[in-house]
Amino acid sequence: MRVIFHGVRGSIPASGIEFSKYGGHTTCTEIMTDAAQIILDAGSGFQNVTLANDRPIVIFVSHFHHDHIQGLGFNPLLFSKQSEIFICSALCSKDSTQSCIQQYYGGTYFPIDLLSEISKLEIVSFNELKSIFARDLTIESYNLSHPGGSAAYSITTSTAKLCCLLDNEYREDQFQSLSTFIDEANLTIWDGMFTADELQQYQGWGHSSMEQGEAFLERSNCKRLAITHHAPHRTDIQLDAIQQSFKDPAIFIAREKQVEIYD
Repeated sequence: MRVIFHGVRGSIPASGIEFSKYGGHTTCTEIMTDAAQIILDAGSGFQNVTLANDRPIVIFVSHFHHDHIQGLGFNPLLFSKQSEIFICSALCSKDSTQSCIQQYYGGTYFPIDLLSEISKLEIVSFNELKSIFARDLTIESYNLSHPGGSAAYSITTSTAKLCCLLDNEYREDQFQSLSTFIDEANLTIWDGMFTADELQQYQGWGHSSMEQGEAFLERSNCKRLAITHHAPHRTDIQLDAIQQSFKDPAIFIAREKQVEIYD
């Protein structure tokens, strides 16, 4: 399993030299397995994904807030691929998934009807997707705490497990079920939009803190934890300082173009 972070920001992209180390694109993570190339969310970082020619492509959408789908129409390879492309969200039915994407990428907000321009594209339900790849991948979902809902994903191959927990307003009463969901994960992706101090101001916005991620890692059976979905105003200097404050080397601030390999 090869993991590449293509976008690590939340809400809106960030530009400028003060964001150059960690990157400014909104959330998008690529997972390359033998069975499929899996994309977790299609924020603006999706434009930089090199789409596979030799295996199916699966795009999982956690939810339909703009920072998680705003890059879908901007990867030029999407229009020329001959590989099968599946789009799926565990948050809702395939009809609702299609309706949400079509509304965003057609007519009022986008110049073309995007979905009709992509060959070999199929929108499927989460259960259909699980069945398609049942021989090679174990795929699970978990309902997170976020306005309008958000779906966590767990992808397990014969050699590695990755879990993505975006976007989630972590509560202590989630600990037992979440720790079971991510049990023995090689990597868990954590929503670190806020600091502990900022959480007081942003209760109800549907995000967690970096300090909560560190505490969660300490108590759970997870090997590594990536903090991502950085606030768009959080500079490289600030993120460096937060990274240095972590006591456990198993927790890290995710960077654009960062590659992780788990065998």
